[in-house]
Amino acid sequence: MKRYVKILLAAALLAITALAMPLSASAEKTVVSDKYTFIGNPSYIFCSDGEILILGNDKLLVYSYDYRLAASYDLPGAVKIEKNERHTVYSTKDGVYSLSDDGASETLYSGAVTDFCLAGDRWYYAIGDTVACRSFSDGQSFVIECASDVTSLAYAGGKVYLSAKGDSFGYSDIYVLEEEKDSLAYDYCKNLSYLLGGDSICYYGAGKAVNPETGAAVSFTGEESRVASSREGFYSVTAGGELYLADGQSITLIFACTSSDKGYFAFPRGAASDYGKLFVLDYANDRVAVMEDDITYISVKRPTAITADYAGNLYIAGKEGLFVIDVNTLTGLAPVSYSGGSINSITYSEGALYYTSEGKAYRLEDGESVYVCDALAVRSEYFGGNLYFLRSDGIYKADYSYPSVSTQGAVDFDVAADGSIYVLKDGKITQYTDAGDLVAEYPAEEGAAAICVSLVTNNYTDFGDIVVTCPDMHKVYNVKLSQTSSLPSADLQYTDTDGIIRTALENAYIYSYPCSVSKVAAVPAGATLIVGKYDLYETERMSYVLYEDFSGLKTGYIYKGLLSEPLAESAPSESSGRTLYDNTALYRFPTSRGDALVDNIGKNVAVTILPFTDYSYDGVQWLKIRCNGNTGFVAKDMISTGQYIPTDERPQYNASLTKDAQIYDKINDVFVPTGYTLPSGSDVEIIGVFDQGSEYTHIKYFDDRLGLREGYVPTSARISYSITPLQIIGLCCAGIIALLLISVCIIKFAGKRKRQLNRRRP
Repeated sequence: MKRYVKILLAAALLAITALAMPLSASAEKTVVSDKYTFIGNPSYIFCSDGEILILGNDKLLVYSYDYRLAASYDLPGAVKIEKNERHTVYSTKDGVYSLSDDGASETLYSGAVTDFCLAGDRWYYAIGDTVACRSFSDGQSFVIECASDVTSLAYAGGKVYLSAKGDSFGYSDIYVLEEEKDSLAYDYCKNLSYLLGGDSICYYGAGKAVNPETGAAVSFTGEESRVASSREGFYSVTAGGELYLADGQSITLIFACTSSDKGYFAFPRGAASDYGKLFVLDYANDRVAVMEDDITYISVKRPTAITADYAGNLYIAGKEGLFVIDVNTLTGLAPVSYSGGSINSITYSEGALYYTSEGKAYRLEDGESVYVCDALAVRSEYFGGNLYFLRSDGIYKADYSYPSVSTQGAVDFDVAADGSIYVLKDGKITQYTDAGDLVAEYPAEEGAAAICVSLVTNNYTDFGDIVVTCPDMHKVYNVKLSQTSSLPSADLQYTDTDGIIRTALENAYIYSYPCSVSKVAAVPAGATLIVGKYDLYETERMSYVLYEDFSGLKTGYIYKGLLSEPLAESAPSESSGRTLYDNTALYRFPTSRGDALVDNIGKNVAVTILPFTDYSYDGVQWLKIRCNGNTGFVAKDMISTGQYIPTDERPQYNASLTKDAQIYDKINDVFVPTGYTLPSGSDVEIIGVFDQGSEYTHIKYFDDRLGLREGYVPTSARISYSITPLQIIGLCCAGIIALLLISVCIIKFAGKRKRQLNRRRP
């Protein structure tokens, strides 16, 4: 029975988990979908029974308690707003007004007031040391004279409270208004800034909301510009646009647009994509958002323009000048010298930086700005590098005296990898061919001010998307095109075989196309790569590489800025050799997993060994060779270079050949013919002890061209032997030593025997 209970409990847990998973996913999706919610410069927040009202950027934003925007009204000049079940009232520096559901306003009081609050069908307002009350239904009113100036009003727990001006020590008093008079409710309230309405009276001051009755306090982040009380706790907004909820136990970020959380922007000026990353100029937050798998930031004061070159440098223009940083590590921000003013667009092409400033385009050369032409913005193609300029009457290609696209009043533009031109104008994005023919139109949100064609694919954008930035809405989003952008491929010739071994300077990715579309492999820093083609025809930013690891050979494209200089090459110890085996393949690159230039060179074929890097993988060392007009790579173990000492030293001849003999090399205990034959009668030196039973004999011989050499000949070559003087001396010495040893042994034995006999005599 217990077993069945356990099974049922497990099933129940699984069911609960299954139900919780979609709920959790839904909650996360809600947060993501609202991530760009922004309240520009919020100045006030009020929590009614059913809504959260926030004033900011001359607008009233009404949110539900699931934090969805329910309504938005233009409300210029509003400094405070309150709402109950029957009325909505707001104040400006010039008066107090009621707000109807359709957004229409009606004047309740003309003139500046210190504060006001709603209390059922009445509303109260304070001017100096006077508090006035008026009824919405019958218009009756009364006035209360207070002992000192009133600083704030609040309706809490069914009563109206006011705070009096504090003393020089920072203490204030709180009064309650009853029967058209005021009476002291709480005295000596420290650091009181304003009162908070709700179920019970509280006040805010010094970063805390305090209940004067109990002394309980709730702390905030310290950056709040206004706090409001609700049944869930205390909501606060910051000047940057964040909304927080504090309940005394924790502080929760509801939504934001600035540095309180990742993914929020304040007046984003533009975007650019390169090196697998999307860069957003987060202008008012004084930073550049780097969006890849996650979001990181580069601190730059008021960034206005950004671009990258082909060597892994990221250039950022801002209020304090032009800066450069390593795009891969995002460290080492350094100033760049240039003689110019504010930069509003920048790009890299033809080995130099181009930028626009105050309606003119310049080329930056050695810190000096060289005037190019009048232009509002400058862009370059990602592949091909052609320059384009935005002028008042259209988009011009560099060196063209006529516009590629004729248009008046364009806000921004960009050029795609295939040469398509995208123009932002009149709240829409228009696509043209490189010849200026209209292709399609796409809607853009109100306030769109900058676009860029995405050249990367990551968590935030896809290749071919149009990334749109809306500074006034503090928003960045993608526009999907109706037709898929074509993915370029490099024009590979496989002709570059010099300096092809390099290392990765940082952790890097290999991509399947010469742009950041899909990742083929991750390459750790310090890994060795075969750079099959360093300079590609279609893009100067990337190189074609081959990378081997335990999972196989990966081929694709990597950013040049991540590659080291070529590893040093050295001349081979021997310039020639011969193939040892049949089925010896010549490869295009030094890897047996790659393409073969020649499937079978053949056995005993002469090759020329060329200078190459000392490169090996998985225990296999590679040589670069030339054979029958082809240049490629072959494993070193497949080539015999002969073992010889190129000197005039002669061997110690002690034998000669009785017939012609093929010379062999011994490779991995295998005897392989070298293709060289010693004629009958050749004098040789036998190395080591001669073994008549062995199939091959190790010898030294002299070659007139190569000098002293070693090799093996078949023992069946009927080697005849002769004895050298050195060998004769050696034999004599050995004989003498042997005789001396025998004599010593005999003498010792005889002496021992004599002593034994002497002992036996009586």
